[in-house]
Amino acid sequence: MAKVCYCADDFAMNAEISSAIIQLIERGALQATSCMTQSELWETAAAKLKPFSNQIDIGLHLNFTHAFNSGNTVFSLPALMLRAWSSNLNRELITQCIEEQWDAFVSVMGKQPDFIDGHQHIHQFPFIRDILLQLLKEKNFTGWIRNLQHPIYLPHYRFKTHMLSALGSNALAKACQSYQFSQNEYFAGIYDFKQTDYAQLNQYWLAQAKDHLLIMCHPSLSTPSEQDPIQHARIQEYQYFCSDQFPLDCQKNGIQLTRLGAMQ
Repeated sequence: MAKVCYCADDFAMNAEISSAIIQLIERGALQATSCMTQSELWETAAAKLKPFSNQIDIGLHLNFTHAFNSGNTVFSLPALMLRAWSSNLNRELITQCIEEQWDAFVSVMGKQPDFIDGHQHIHQFPFIRDILLQLLKEKNFTGWIRNLQHPIYLPHYRFKTHMLSALGSNALAKACQSYQFSQNEYFAGIYDFKQTDYAQLNQYWLAQAKDHLLIMCHPSLSTPSEQDPIQHARIQEYQYFCSDQFPLDCQKNGIQLTRLGAMQ
């Protein structure tokens, strides 16, 4: 029986996403969620999430690419990648932004995050990665860090999966080992967000599942902005996790849904 953790990204990005995640936690479909603490909705949404602190892993979704009304520091993804790989980022600014997101989490949740990941996987980028890990060491971080080093490759999304993994997963794994930070062993959840049969994708991931598999997801009840490029996919994911098919797929593949923190 493989132990698998489903983690929903983007908690607090908007009310529809947060509500969907809370509902799926209550159903037992999710074992983790990562939070965007720069959102103006963070404190309100966190009050609804906090009662589940002992039931699921609750993490910090480190963000540098999504703009909130708070006026947070934000880059386009291509610009951030270029600056990170050329070491053309302001160290003090990056450090301050990470600390502010961390402090916003701790002040509301009353504890450190159970794990760290990044919006669009930016936590594994060079420069950002080095600053983040040093800060986590200083804060005596005891949680786990998301890693894409060993992904499950879907036949039609091998290139995207390989590219995301290549954007720093090996270096992150090596650095985490040096700092003695825990990581997930395997990773899944990568696709183009256009696939209409989300159940089929999950069935493939679950059929390949091994212990310490982390599956990323992005459910939402609906999305209020047509500018959200993955609006349709978010709703498809939510509907699948609410369906009778999801627990049947888990049962068929011998899956035990478990907090990743409980696997360490």
